[in-house]
Amino acid sequence: MTSLRTDKRLLIVLSSLCAEGTPVLTLELGRRWQAMGISPVVVSLGAGPDDLAGEFRAAQIPVETLILPARTAPRFAALTLGIGRLCRRLRPAAVLSMPLGWHAFSFLGARAAGVRATAAHVGNYPPVGLPETLRKFRLLVQAGRPLTDKLICCSSYIEQGVWDHFGIPRHKTEVIYNGIDVQDVARRADAARSSAPPARPFVVGMVARLEVHKDQPTLIRAAAALRAAGRQMKVWLVGEGSRRGEYERLVRELGLTDTVELLGMRRDVPELLGAMDAFVFSAKPDEGLGVALIEALAARLPIIATNVGACREVLLDGALGKLVPEGDATAMAAAIAAIMDDPASARAAAERGLDRAREAFSIDQMAARYAACLRLK
Repeated sequence: MTSLRTDKRLLIVLSSLCAEGTPVLTLELGRRWQAMGISPVVVSLGAGPDDLAGEFRAAQIPVETLILPARTAPRFAALTLGIGRLCRRLRPAAVLSMPLGWHAFSFLGARAAGVRATAAHVGNYPPVGLPETLRKFRLLVQAGRPLTDKLICCSSYIEQGVWDHFGIPRHKTEVIYNGIDVQDVARRADAARSSAPPARPFVVGMVARLEVHKDQPTLIRAAAALRAAGRQMKVWLVGEGSRRGEYERLVRELGLTDTVELLGMRRDVPELLGAMDAFVFSAKPDEGLGVALIEALAARLPIIATNVGACREVLLDGALGKLVPEGDATAMAAAIAAIMDDPASARAAAERGLDRAREAFSIDQMAARYAACLRLK
């Protein structure tokens, strides 16, 4: 590692190496940064899921691990000291924190070690429905403000929330959309679609962590309503998380064990998208900008999404997909039924999604803009 250029070394702080969401995005960014002459090093906070450890090694992206105490005060102190030690040893030019809130302590250690540039990723809207949590987040974000060059928001919706609820001035934020390899997703989805058997059930899918900030239960209940109406279909829930047991119980209680499948964590998402007939992104108001929603655009799938800020932004206020009210299983079922009844029209409308993905959600564009924010180019 000592042979890598320190003037282009970037330390990236991650909560874990779970094979979903932000860690997968970081892996793809790391590959692009390497091609730009930047040397990424990942710091994983704790011994949590390490699904991607092998892929980071294969990409020759070093991974450091910090094991943090369970109690809050010792945890923050250990984070500050641990990041400081790593920065003194590795001498990165910049530090990027993917977890928000904890970035204040990471950057305290980084600045003490002489790091010149810092930025934190903001991936979710401030938790306005949880006043005590919002207060704590605001305190953490404000504490990190003198140490943070930029809060990089993954959508304009998120940026507005940061201004309104965290009290951060506009010059301290920047919007950079999450990105994907649009052409790769489109190619792999098309290949899977062309090889799909002609006689198969209608498949609706959702790709997201099985966590509280997503809303798979509304899709499950929509499937129950469609089943009761005599509609034959399959629902694929792709992703893993702490609520898996709860969702499995809901599927059993609604008598949907032959309709709803929980596929777990998958690394063949483009191929799964190509095998779907429609994509659902059932979200909560704190959704930032789902990578899976962008992948569904690139895969040219008919999309149904919850009518929350981030989904409206991605889907151009419903021009590229059907928006339904939050938590409304009846409206979601009706939207799915409309696609089932007229799949040709739905597919024709979905063709425009690929252009939107190419224009706004390129992983190469994301990598270049992050590098500029961190003064690495």
